[in-house]
Amino acid sequence: MHPSELPSFDSLAATRKRLRSRVAAVLASVTVVALLAGGAGLASTRGVTPSNIDMLTQTAVTWSHLPAVAQQAAARTVDLTITDPGPGHIYTVAAMVLANNLAVTTSPIPHGALLFASTATRARVPVTWVGYDDTMGFSIVRLGVGVPALKLGPLPAAASVTAVAPIVTSASAPLRFVSAATTLGDPTLTANGVVSYLATQPHWNLNALTDAVAVDANGTVVAVLSANHLWYSAQFVARVADIVATGNGCHSSLGITGTSAQGGGVMVTSVARHGSATGFLRAGDVVLKVAGHSIENWNSLLTALYLTPAGALTNIAFLRGSVTHHAVVILACAL
Repeated sequence: MHPSELPSFDSLAATRKRLRSRVAAVLASVTVVALLAGGAGLASTRGVTPSNIDMLTQTAVTWSHLPAVAQQAAARTVDLTITDPGPGHIYTVAAMVLANNLAVTTSPIPHGALLFASTATRARVPVTWVGYDDTMGFSIVRLGVGVPALKLGPLPAAASVTAVAPIVTSASAPLRFVSAATTLGDPTLTANGVVSYLATQPHWNLNALTDAVAVDANGTVVAVLSANHLWYSAQFVARVADIVATGNGCHSSLGITGTSAQGGGVMVTSVARHGSATGFLRAGDVVLKVAGHSIENWNSLLTALYLTPAGALTNIAFLRGSVTHHAVVILACAL
C-alpha cells in the first residue's frame, strides 16, 4: 500500500482493550498498523542493524555540520535521559519538541521515571511526565525551558528527506546528531511480504535511530521513525500528544458499552454508574453524534473519543425511541 492510499487518521479505530492484548501482533503487521494509525504513513525496515558504536563513528556530527536544511529541525529536537524507577536502568531517547514546551517520543516512558533533557544548547534540562498514549505507544513530557516548536507538515506520498536524530555522547557535552539522506515512498515488497518505504544506503541504516525526524527540502518535519522502526506522520504524533496533554494525560471516555446500530450510530447496551453519560444516556439509546463527529458505528465512536481530550465539555446527540435528544457532558478519562 502506498502512503497516498492510507486512510485519514480521523478514521482511526482506537480499541484500547483489544490492542493491549494484541499490541505485539499489531505492531508486527504493516497492514494492521496502517489501519490503526490511519494516515500516519508507515515504513517497515528489515535487515541487519548496525551497532550504535559503528553508526556513531560514521555519522555523529555537531549541529553546525548538519545539512543546512536539517539544522533548524535538529535544534528543535531533544534527547531525554530516563532513569527507570524500578530496576534503575538509565537510557536515552530522542523526542520532537511541540508547542507549549511539550515533547513527544514514540518510546514508552514509565510513570514516575526520573527525567531530564539535553537540547542543542543545554544539558540536564528538567522534564516532567505528562502522559502516555497506550494505543499508539507515545509518551508526552513537558520541558522545563522554552524550546521553539518544530515546523510540521503533512506526510507526502513520496519525498526525498533528511533523517536526523540527536544523541548524547557526554552528560555535559552539547548534543551531537546523526543524519542520513533517505526517501519516503516508492515502496518495494520483500520476499516475506514486508513493505519498505525507507530507501537508504546499507551503511546508513536507521533502525537504531528511534525518533529520528524526516525533514523535507523546505526544512519541514513530515515524519518520525518510531521505536518499532515504522515511520509515522509527525502531524499525527503531534495531534495525539496535544490531546493527551490537554486531557490531563489521557484520552476520553463516554462511559458506555454498545454495539453498532443498524442504519448508523451506536446502540447503548450499558452505562457506567459514574461515567460521563450517567443521567443522560440509558440502554437502548442510539448515539448519533459526539463532539460534532457523526457516529456511524462502534469504531467511529471510539475514534471520536480518542481524538477528543478528557475533561472536555462535549455535545452529544442521541435517539431515544423516535425523538432526537441533545446533551452536554464532561468526558471522563479512559482507563
